[in-house]
Amino acid sequence: MKKPKIVDKKWLVIAIIIVVLVVFSLMEEQKNVSARSIVLAMSVDLKDNEYEVGIQLLKTDQKDKQDFMTYSTTGANLTEIFEKLSHDTGGAVSLCHTMVLILGKDLLTKDNDKAMRFFIENEELCNNTMVVASKDSPLEALSVKLTNGQGGGYYIGGMLRSIVTDLGVIPITIKDYIKNRYRIGNCVYLPCVSVEKSGETTYVSVKESFVTDGYKYAILSENATKGLSLTLNKLKGGELSYSLDNKMGRVDIVKSSADIKVKQDEANVKIKAQLNDRAYVPENIDEKASVELLQNTVKTYVEECFQSCKEQGLDVFYLGQRAYAQGKDFYEQNDFIDNMQLKVEVDITMK
Repeated sequence: MKKPKIVDKKWLVIAIIIVVLVVFSLMEEQKNVSARSIVLAMSVDLKDNEYEVGIQLLKTDQKDKQDFMTYSTTGANLTEIFEKLSHDTGGAVSLCHTMVLILGKDLLTKDNDKAMRFFIENEELCNNTMVVASKDSPLEALSVKLTNGQGGGYYIGGMLRSIVTDLGVIPITIKDYIKNRYRIGNCVYLPCVSVEKSGETTYVSVKESFVTDGYKYAILSENATKGLSLTLNKLKGGELSYSLDNKMGRVDIVKSSADIKVKQDEANVKIKAQLNDRAYVPENIDEKASVELLQNTVKTYVEECFQSCKEQGLDVFYLGQRAYAQGKDFYEQNDFIDNMQLKVEVDITMK
């Protein structure tokens, strides 16, 4: 009696080939992943008409000991630079997990966005990669080893993701950077980082902002940075401190937003803020006087921000863009920002 065929030989051969190809593909993919150098943070600056690029990796040994490693090199071409770094790290440099890109002053004001276009056009970085400016050397900010053992770049990237809607610096992604660059005035604002030391403790400070149109720039103080945040960012957190009758007080921001109107030679900023006085308000303090003081404080922050940028011809509040949206063309005048006067109104309610 003839035995029935369980499987046709032709289909058996095809099935075996498919299994071999799938297994080989998975092994090759695993090999490719292990051969990559996953970059957590990166710095870029211009040095003598060449790019200085640093990358930070997290290395783990067989004992699960973690160490943040920084590699850097210079060159006239970014593609060649990443080839060099791949050779130095022993694996193909991968930027798809990069948390933060730290840029130097010269790169932001002299490069005409060539490096930034490279990252965008070649899809090297994710849209949510944070972008910051460094007050001093971006490579130093990237590579500094902090007291907690973290690398500077990794710390900055993680910290910025936790303050998206708080009072202070406004975290900006590479997508935001490009969007703002194409607004009228070409103005971008970035958190400005600096490396500081207190005794034997080294830490990274991120309290200021760097504003530029690609040529001119201004570094905003901590207070002016708060003014920028209050005007351009919808806030859901942060603290405002004040001193009244030799008593120190502090309130929490519940929510805050601003509305900007533009006329020929005048811009009106109206800020509405809801505050919580449960943070710390001294006993027997004049609540009405403290609210007035907070209103004046907020107004001062906004005015300092605007004036610092106005002195450099920087349209940090995008007044030109707002005028264009209203069908007005006075923003096309060369002295548009120079002639602009700012009026600030602050409406504070306490919970």
